[in-house]
Amino acid sequence: MKVINSSLDPEIRRAVLKEIGIHKILKSPHIIRFYGNRSENGIDYIFMEYAPHGELFDRIEPDVGMSTNDAQKFMMQLLNGVEYLHSRGIAHRDIKPENLLLDEKDNLKISDFGLATLFRSHGKERPLDKKCGTLPYVAPEVLHRPYAAQPADVWSCGIVLVAMLAGELPWDKADVDCVDYQMWLKGDYTNHSPWTKLDTLPLSLLRHILAASPSSRYTIAQIRNNRWFTQSSKGENRKSSKMLKKDEVKPECKLVSFSQDLAVLKNESDVEISMFLSQPTSIQNMLLSTQLINTQSPSPQNCLQKLVRRMTRFMVNGGLSEATLELTTTLEKLALAWKPTTKNLITVNTVDRRKAQLIFKVNIIETPFGTLLDFRLSRGCGLEFKRHFVCIRTELKELIISHTTY
Repeated sequence: MKVINSSLDPEIRRAVLKEIGIHKILKSPHIIRFYGNRSENGIDYIFMEYAPHGELFDRIEPDVGMSTNDAQKFMMQLLNGVEYLHSRGIAHRDIKPENLLLDEKDNLKISDFGLATLFRSHGKERPLDKKCGTLPYVAPEVLHRPYAAQPADVWSCGIVLVAMLAGELPWDKADVDCVDYQMWLKGDYTNHSPWTKLDTLPLSLLRHILAASPSSRYTIAQIRNNRWFTQSSKGENRKSSKMLKKDEVKPECKLVSFSQDLAVLKNESDVEISMFLSQPTSIQNMLLSTQLINTQSPSPQNCLQKLVRRMTRFMVNGGLSEATLELTTTLEKLALAWKPTTKNLITVNTVDRRKAQLIFKVNIIETPFGTLLDFRLSRGCGLEFKRHFVCIRTELKELIISHTTY
């Protein structure tokens, strides 16, 4: 379920209605299904299919990625979903691992159509002019406008592929004032990460997907026919030969204090909207305007069992006060600035390795089985957030009851 406070601004309400109008017409195996919506007291509720295996983001190990077989599978399913959207004349405009969900069979489904728009109507295409998306995934032409819809989405798929294969993003933004992107444009990247982690075939494919000129960029059909997809895979879970094994990677815990100078990248996600994201465990859990569902208060165990799978939460021994003290002591040890937002919520404010702002929140939830620490990214790079999470989890490992909570 997506819950949006649309009373804050009339523009938000218009955006919500547009999102609903687009999402409700989409029916594809690789698109999260729209179930319904309701509005009450300035709050909009969008009810969607439940994806029990969580976000693709959680399958990407920082600095490692995932197996080549998994990356091929997820990339092909992503392309199928994007191709379907484009066949309906719809551009997603915010493709990233956090917006790609996995069902109970690990099939990828595209979600979050808050920035989606219609680019083709009655056979006629229009150029897009709105600068939007998540900056590291945005195509270069989007920053300068106008731009064609389909190549821009394909570019974002390419950045997702880099993240899946290398466990990191190639640049902060695809613009000439970014050194990492300059190296890519000049072909001076072969000795630099993440490209050193990739084998020849996927790197060759990415050269075509991440072509600076939209007219030179591969189409979805060309990507599908590339040798990296058509060659037979050897081994069920093989990794790129240049990729580090998971157990060889240690989290880099030399984190940066928020007191240092910030280089904050501006993008559309910088505009904070009061929003809460979750997923209904079944259609019966939706509260539509015409229904009143009378249920007993759920037990704590049932609530925990209904949590979506996500690696950025874990359970620790002890009560609320003890867990909070251990957490804040660890944050200070790692030079991470924090402040209490509410009694059970802590906000962490820092910068990542590229000096971009990174903000995440920790919900501290006491249960009969221990205390749940639930980490959520508020602003910044998802993979950088996960690096920080791994460092915090490592420091608290003696207290952890379970690394993964459902």
